[in-house]
Order: sequence, then structure tokens, then C-alpha cells
Amino acid sequence: MKRNQYRNSIGLPVLTAVLIVCSAILLVALSVVVNKNRITALAEQQRQVDQEMKLLSFELVSLERKIDQLLDSARVQPLLQSKGTWLQKISPDAQTIIHLKPIPTARTVAQAEKTTPP
Repeated sequence: MKRNQYRNSIGLPVLTAVLIVCSAILLVALSVVVNKNRITALAEQQRQVDQEMKLLSFELVSLERKIDQLLDSARVQPLLQSKGTWLQKISPDAQTIIHLKPIPTARTVAQAEKTTPP
């Protein structure tokens, strides 16, 4: 009998090498897609956080304006007088403000005790 001349000339080592190269290319492409999806998800989270920060900043500004309106001296002064308090508005040229010395810390007290003889 005559041997089969149309036998496949690709051997097992060549087939294994091609399979390994194709699987490596597939893994690289898959990792690129996964990384792009992860980066896109992180960017979307960042956009949401930025939007929330803008909303909170706007809310803080509006609350500060509301507090300023509620604590306006023209509005508070009659309330204080109706309650019978003696609080008065401080004029900018008032020289009667009392300035207190800072309270010494424990270290300075201990150092002062060491330097003074008994």
C-alpha cells in the first residue's frame, strides 16, 4: 500500500505554539477591554462625586445666606431688647474691649516652678 501523500504537514509543536500565541493575544485584548471599562466606571463615579460636591457647595452658600439674613442686626436687636438683655452693638472705635492674657500651659507652669526657689 501506498502511504497517504496528502497528510497534514503541520506538526503538534507548531500547532501548540500557534495556540499559545493566539491565547496570549486574546488575553491581552481582554485585559485592555476590562481596564478600559474599569477606567470608564471610575470616571463616571468621579463625575457623580463632582456633581454632588457642586450641589453641596451650592447648598452651603444658600444656608450661609439664610443664616446671614436671620442674624441680621436689624432683626436680632429688637428680639434682644424684647427679652430684656443688655447686649449692645459694639462700635468699631470702642476702646473698652478687655484683652486677656493667654492661660499658661502645664509645661510653662512646671518650668516656672523649677526656676523659682522654694
